[in-house]
This record gives sequence, C-alpha cells and structure tokens, in this order.
Amino acid sequence: MKITQQNKALFLGDTPFGKQDMSIKERIAMKKQLHQKEALHIVGTVNKSEQKMDANVEEIRGRIRQLQEESKSANESLLEYRQKITDKKEEYGVKDDSKEQADLELLMKEYDIKKHGSAAGTLTQEEQERLKNMGEMTDYQKEAMEAYVQTDYYKTEIERNNREMMANAFSIRMINMERLKTHGMVDAKKAEEKIMAAASDEAIAMMVDDVKETMDEKAEEVQEVADARAEKKEEQEERIEAAKEDKKEAEAAAEEAKENSSNLTEQVVDADNIMQDVEGEVKKMLKEQELLEEEIKGILVNTRM
Repeated sequence: MKITQQNKALFLGDTPFGKQDMSIKERIAMKKQLHQKEALHIVGTVNKSEQKMDANVEEIRGRIRQLQEESKSANESLLEYRQKITDKKEEYGVKDDSKEQADLELLMKEYDIKKHGSAAGTLTQEEQERLKNMGEMTDYQKEAMEAYVQTDYYKTEIERNNREMMANAFSIRMINMERLKTHGMVDAKKAEEKIMAAASDEAIAMMVDDVKETMDEKAEEVQEVADARAEKKEEQEERIEAAKEDKKEAEAAAEEAKENSSNLTEQVVDADNIMQDVEGEVKKMLKEQELLEEEIKGILVNTRM
C-alpha cells in the first residue's frame, strides 16, 4: 500500500527518514541532511532579500554618480556663459554703475520672476515703471540676456540634480536603517545554528535509543541462553539422580548376587564393572555441569562489558 502526498510516495513500513532497516548512521545522516536543507532554505531566502536590497542600493548609487557627472558638465557650461556675460560687458565697455548695466540687471530680475515665480522675488512699482519706459534693448543687453538664459538653464539643471541626489541619498539611508532593524542575515544565521543544534540533539537521542534497543535485545538473548542452560542443567541433574539410583540398584544386585549365586566371583566382578561404569558416567555428568556453570558466568561477564 502506498500513500501519495505532494508528489512524494511514503510506503508503509518506512519511517519519515528512510526504511526501518537503515543503520543508525544512515538515519542520522538523513536527519542531518534534512535539517541542513531547512537551514540553507532560510539563509538562502534572506540572502536573496539582502541581494535585492544591495542591487537596489547600487542602482540608486549609480544614478547619483550619473547626476554628479551631469551636474559637473552643467556647472562647466554655467561658468562658461557667466564668463561670456563678463566678456560682453568688457567688449562693449559698460560700466558697473551705468544705466545700461542697471537696466540689464532689472531685465534679468524680470526674467527670473517670469520663469520661476515668486520664489525669485517681486518687482516694485518703481521697477515696473522703469521696465515700461525702458525702450529697446541695446546690443550688449541682448547678447548678455541670451547668455543669461543659458546660465539659468544650467543652474536649474544643477539644482534639479541636487534635489534628486538628496532624495536618493535619503533612500539609501532608509534602506540601511531598515536593514539594521531587521538584521535579516544575523537572524538567519542564528536560526541556522539553532536548527543544526536541534539536529545534533536529535542525533544523540537517536543513538541513545539505538543503544538502549541493542542492550534490550542483548539482555533478551542472554536471558534466553541462561534459561536454556538452566533447563539443560536441570535435565543433567535428573540424569545424575537417575544414575545414582542405578548405582544403588547395582549395589543391591551385587549384594544379592553375593548371597544367592554359586558363581559369586563372576557376579562380584560384573557388579564391580557396573559400578565403575556408573561412577564414570556420574563423574562425566558432574564435569559437564562444572563447564556449564563456567560458560554461563562467561556470558554474564561479556554482557556487563
């Protein structure tokens, strides 16, 4: 008969750890293998989770490195266009305290407010009036404003990259904090150690049970041998008693022969021979009895050892 469960066959007469006739070493090895498989499954599952987190962190760090490179390039372009504004100022000979320079700075402020909103500030009533009455931009102002638009583009890109890098750095920090809270691999290793310790305890228990079973079987064998020897001893004692009775009968017969037979000499000789045979048989049985007792003592000594 066979019971099938989860695509696995279990035959009656077998144990969950193998056939009943498996040796203790084979059963312990199989038990240990099952515990090792369980421990490896726990560690493997946690390890996969750790690897997934590591891959996620590495991906984020890769993005941060990419953003750093982009910001580095953007910063170089930003400096280049700022220098271009300075060069145009020198090229056209515009002074810092001139009206043309003051109007350019107001134009830059107006651009920032239109592009970035109130975060860039607000225009006063006086500044609004100045812009309304400013008229056409000079060549210097046009070229300087073109360069300024580019500087704003790269400056905005750097700020955006910085915000994303800060968010990514925060994500990595949160992942690491969560890892410290759960310390999955540490717990998995402890679980593995507990499982293997339990396997060792079970192996010891299995060996103790096996030794007890073996001792019980040995004790039964010794008892059987002792019972058989005792029975044989009893039989031999009965034979000895019977031989003694025969000896008595022989002695009586010899005595009677001495009194009633004319051929007394022959009868006495025959009686003596019978008595000698009986005595020899008795001595032989007594010798066997002594050997039997010594043999039983030897069996008992070996069992204790």
